[in-house]
Amino acid sequence: MVDYHLVRKVKSNKFNVDHLSQYNLHFLLGKQHFKFCVIDTKTNHCLLLEDYLIGSNDQPNEIVETLQVIFEHHHLLNAGFWNSIKLAFLNPKSVLVPSHLFDKDLLSEYLQLNCELAPSEGRYYYRHNMGKMVNVFASSKKIVEWFKQLYPNLNIHLLHYSSALIESIPRQTDTSRIRSMAMFLNVDSTEILVHEGDKLLYCNQFVHHSADELLKYALIVMDQLQLDPNFNKVQLWGNISNQSDYFKLLYKYIRNISFGKRPSVLNFSFEFDEIEEHQYFDLFGLYFCE
Repeated sequence: MVDYHLVRKVKSNKFNVDHLSQYNLHFLLGKQHFKFCVIDTKTNHCLLLEDYLIGSNDQPNEIVETLQVIFEHHHLLNAGFWNSIKLAFLNPKSVLVPSHLFDKDLLSEYLQLNCELAPSEGRYYYRHNMGKMVNVFASSKKIVEWFKQLYPNLNIHLLHYSSALIESIPRQTDTSRIRSMAMFLNVDSTEILVHEGDKLLYCNQFVHHSADELLKYALIVMDQLQLDPNFNKVQLWGNISNQSDYFKLLYKYIRNISFGKRPSVLNFSFEFDEIEEHQYFDLFGLYFCE
């Protein structure tokens, strides 16, 4: 039985169905959520955002079945004349490889250093101009093919969600040489990145089940990267609020901590005021991935 729930929908009054050919469509698919937004390439306005809870499973057949029902009941997603489409996957199966060491014939070997791979999973990669690295990742072939069949006349840009963070977070912070840390919280995992100016020093995903676990990982990273919890800046994005146990515990031990903002290059109309600025940063950050 297909089980999904629309968690949030925000639509700008600037949205015009006659202008789809100048709109970019960004998809983000994880184990529990399916999200998308629409960006106007002429004005950089975010015009539409929808967030669906799709259960908690990693079976491609069930995920595709759920997506089929969502798309069948949606008046926009089946349109085939978008300007471009980006599809990002939120999973733990990725690894960063320095550009000078990258060989596209060794994708499986790179990934096997970090995770187990199934025959049903495809191997993909995205080149980062920033930082001179390549993000190698895996995802279900069946899901990728389903999207490609849905949009046969468009080239779908495949990405790992961490690429959106890698590209967008340095553009949000000052470019001083002081090291800073960024944390992006999902439902049960957190991506931690450390930058020095626009140079990425560290990027890793941690699975956690409590605030204590997350704090432990954050302090270990700060210790390894020689960050002072009382001095170096730490910014938070994602699934967290200032009333949550996670934030209260982090703030107790990391005093220079604050919530991040949306990508400053994007524009948002008043309808998006109901969304906290640190939410959906991974989805909006796909804007920076070419």
